[in-house]
Amino acid sequence: MISHYSSKKGSHLEPPPTQNNRSKLPPYDAPYYGLKLVRPKTKKYSSKVIEDFLASLESSMRDKDLYILLQNCLPNTLDTTVEWFSADKNDPRTFLITGDIPAMWIRDSTNQITPYLRFVNQDQELKDLVFGVIQVQASYLHYDPYANAFLRPWYAPKKEGQGKGSTSDRVVPPYDPEIVWESKYELDSIGHFFQLTNDYIETTGDVERVVTSKDWLKAIPRIFQVLKDQMQSTWPSNELKLFKSNTSFSTGDPEPVPLNDGYRFRRYTDRPTETLGEYGIGGITRRCGLIRSAFRPSDDSTTFPYLIPSNAQLSVQLIRLSKHIQLYLAPKSPMENEHFDIQSEIAMSSRELGITVRRAIYEHAVVSHPVFGQMFAFEVDCFGSHLMMDDANTPSLLSLPVLGFIDRNDSIYKNTRDFVLSKWNPWYFESKFAQGIGGPHTGQDMVWPMSILMQIQTSTSEKEIRNLIDVLKRIAQKTGSLMCESFNVKNPNRFTRPWFSWANGLAGTTILKVIEEFPHLA
Repeated sequence: MISHYSSKKGSHLEPPPTQNNRSKLPPYDAPYYGLKLVRPKTKKYSSKVIEDFLASLESSMRDKDLYILLQNCLPNTLDTTVEWFSADKNDPRTFLITGDIPAMWIRDSTNQITPYLRFVNQDQELKDLVFGVIQVQASYLHYDPYANAFLRPWYAPKKEGQGKGSTSDRVVPPYDPEIVWESKYELDSIGHFFQLTNDYIETTGDVERVVTSKDWLKAIPRIFQVLKDQMQSTWPSNELKLFKSNTSFSTGDPEPVPLNDGYRFRRYTDRPTETLGEYGIGGITRRCGLIRSAFRPSDDSTTFPYLIPSNAQLSVQLIRLSKHIQLYLAPKSPMENEHFDIQSEIAMSSRELGITVRRAIYEHAVVSHPVFGQMFAFEVDCFGSHLMMDDANTPSLLSLPVLGFIDRNDSIYKNTRDFVLSKWNPWYFESKFAQGIGGPHTGQDMVWPMSILMQIQTSTSEKEIRNLIDVLKRIAQKTGSLMCESFNVKNPNRFTRPWFSWANGLAGTTILKVIEEFPHLA
C-alpha cells in the first residue's frame, strides 16, 4: 500500500499564488474579442441577489469579454433550464433539464445548481430552489438508484409532449420509461447526489432539513445497497449483508425498481461505448474495496469498471456526510429523534465505506509510469489491469483536487496532471488554436471546454491561467458567447451542443475563482 496520500481538501481551500510569483510576469492586458450578451429576454427563473451581484462587478472587471461570459454563463441554469419549481417551503421541488435534452441528469443537475450555493443565505427562495434539486434527486434515486437521467417527476404537473425515455434498451432492473430517461449506471451520479447534499449542509448549516427529509431517508438505504452490490466480484459469492431501513412512508409514489438481480445494460448500437459486454454485465472485476461503475460521466461505458475518479469523489463525499451527521446527532438522543437509528447507521456506513474506498484507490490505482512516475490510473479491474487516460467529463483525474480528494501540490497528483495534459493521454488534442482533453463520446480532435475550465481550477501557474482564459474567450467567440459541449481543435467552427448548462455553470464558477485568486486577470 502507498501511504503518503494527503487528506487535505480541494484546491478551493488553498491560498492563491504569491505576489512574488506574479511579479515575474509582464502586466496583463486582456485581448478583446467582442463577446455578446445573449441572455434570454424571458427567463425561467430569476434571483435578484445574483442579478445585483453581476451588476456590482461591471465597474471592477477590466476584461469586458470575461465579464460578458460571466453574465451569460453563471445564470444560464436559472435562465434556461428550471422547467418546474414547487416553492412549497416545507417541501420544495426543482426539475432541471440539462439543456437541449429535456431530461434531468443527477450529475448535471448538481453541477448546474452548485454555482448558486454561495448566494442562498441571502435569498430564501433560491435556497429552496437548491434544496428542491436534492429532493427531486432523492426521489429519483429511491425509484431507481442505477439510473442516470430522468423525466419530469411523476408528482409534477404533466406537460404536453414530454415524451418517454428509452424503451429499446434491455436493462436489469427494468424501469418505467415515463420516469426514467436512461438507465446507465454511473457511480458519479451517486457521488454527485452526496456532493450536493454536503455542499448544501456546509453552506447553510441546515443539516436537519436534509437528514429528516422523507425522500432523502428513503433513498439512502437503496443507494447503499447498490454501492455494496457493486463492490462484489463480478462472479459474487453472496457473502454480502446490507443494512435495511425500517423507515417507511406512505406517499403514493410508484413502486421502486427491484434491486435483487443486480445490474445489466444492453443496447442495439454500432458504438461499443453505448452498451456493455458479457450479456450486459460489462467488464469483469475482482473485489478489492472499490466500487464498479458501468458507465463514465461522459455516458460512455467503462473499459475496466473500477473508475478511479468516481471512486475518489464518492470516498470524499461519504466521509464528509458521516461527519455532518455525527455532529448533528452528538447532542441528541434516540428518544427525541424518530430517525436516530437510521441516521446513525448512515453515518457509520458512510465513514466505513468512504475510508475503504480511499484506501483501495492507493492500493490498486497508483501505478508507476515510465515517463511520469507514480500516478493514478483512470480505470482498474483489480486483476492487475489498468487504463491510462483521462476524460474531459468530471469527475476526472484532472479534477481530483477540486473533488477534495488530494492537494494539487501532491507529487502523485502533479505527475498525473502532467500525464493527462500531454500526448501520452490518448484523448488530449492540440493545435495552434487550442489544446485540451476530449473523450470517446465526441471522438478525435474534439476538446471539451469543461476540461479547459478544470485545468484553470487546478493550475498554480498564472501564465497557464492567462493562456487558458484567452482560449475560453476565443472558443466562446465561435460558439455564441456561451460554453458548448465540445469543439474541433483544428476547426473550432465545428462544435457540439451549444446549449449545455453544466459547462456554463462550470464556466461561471471558474471565472469567480479567477476573480478571487487573480483579480488582476479579471
